[in-house]
Amino acid sequence: MFLSRLIFVVLAVQLFSGVAVFASTPAVAERQEPQMLRWRKQVIQIAVSTSLTQPSTNIKTNSDVLTALSRSLVAWSSVANIEFRLVTSEKQNVSSVGRLGDGVSLITIAQSPENLLFFARDPFSEAAKTRIFYNKRGDITEADIVLNPLQQFSTDGTYGTFDLETTFAHEVGHLLGLKHSAVIGSLMSDKVARNTGQRILDTVRAILSESDVTAIRNLYGAYAEEDCCGAITGKLLLQSGKGARLATVWAEDSETGLIVGHTETSGDGSYRIGGLKNGRYSLFWQRKEKVSGLSSGDIGKANVEESNVVLATQKITSARSDVVLTHIGKDMQLGDSSIEIRAGGEYMIVVGGKNLKVNSVNLEFNSPFLQVYPDSLRSEDFGDEVEAISFILKIDWEAPAGVYSIFARDHEGRRTVLVGAITVQNTLR
Repeated sequence: MFLSRLIFVVLAVQLFSGVAVFASTPAVAERQEPQMLRWRKQVIQIAVSTSLTQPSTNIKTNSDVLTALSRSLVAWSSVANIEFRLVTSEKQNVSSVGRLGDGVSLITIAQSPENLLFFARDPFSEAAKTRIFYNKRGDITEADIVLNPLQQFSTDGTYGTFDLETTFAHEVGHLLGLKHSAVIGSLMSDKVARNTGQRILDTVRAILSESDVTAIRNLYGAYAEEDCCGAITGKLLLQSGKGARLATVWAEDSETGLIVGHTETSGDGSYRIGGLKNGRYSLFWQRKEKVSGLSSGDIGKANVEESNVVLATQKITSARSDVVLTHIGKDMQLGDSSIEIRAGGEYMIVVGGKNLKVNSVNLEFNSPFLQVYPDSLRSEDFGDEVEAISFILKIDWEAPAGVYSIFARDHEGRRTVLVGAITVQNTLR
């Protein structure tokens, strides 16, 4: 049964121009163009290919494909001022590269030459791709989602498969104009992980992080009457006065440490985090240095109220730290995706990277609900390519559900960050 706010109509054809591609893969994806893209109309029509409604060797038998798709659409439409109209289509193929698409925004998994060619660059790791057509004003006019015909998908968490609901929701985020997020615990992170055998999505809303919600509201506004949406904007400037380009800037709830939004600075160092609810936020930045290592720091705090814009401009000092966080895991299993833990628990966590030494690094959080036991830190051996430290992490029962960052502070007080590395589930809320 389909969920609310999905409207079924007869297929209509339009003409479009401009093209971009978003890839969803466990590997690092290519940087996308800086232009902000969005649909001009509130109602977005999507055609579901018969390759998804008929039996497929790529989708586990008895998987509920249409419910997974409808849930993924509702996840977005329940938080932003957008609606979707679904139709079925005999079309199978992604539109060809060029200035014009075929006028149909299609979702397909057909094993056609055109779709297979779409994944020719990395055929065995990407879960899906979205090709977007847009005009000179940045209005999206068509978006085609292709599930990789060389991958396996399911809706029951089968080990080694990609979860259909998560994959659909991620690609629909691209269809709506969202780029990949530097918050690795967000749905729009560039890493769509395979199932580990445990179903983790309990509700439709659980699939989106606060930073995902903020990002989509920045484009389309809120769906319901809420205390939304304000923005924080400003510039990061180097000591020379030049803009600090391509720095990650993110906002956390000042009381909880929960990540609520993020962006990347443009060429002149300017940034904007829109779609924010009313509240008080702490702002942080992190930037890759030209030679090696990372530098990071605080921008300050900002009070956001509905429809207002807060200015937060700062000249930053590039205090590079040799400590780099690249991986995190539970139970001695390192990975490059966010880990999921539950409020009220204690977990053995391991982080990996460069120059991680127990006697010269402190691991910490901005949240009062997450606590590292200092005496639990241990050096771990994961080979020559990565240094690792394990520790015991305690999560308070009152920890709000959402995504949090972990910081590593070196002996000179400089911090580096794995942004959004930990996702907390709280069944009591």
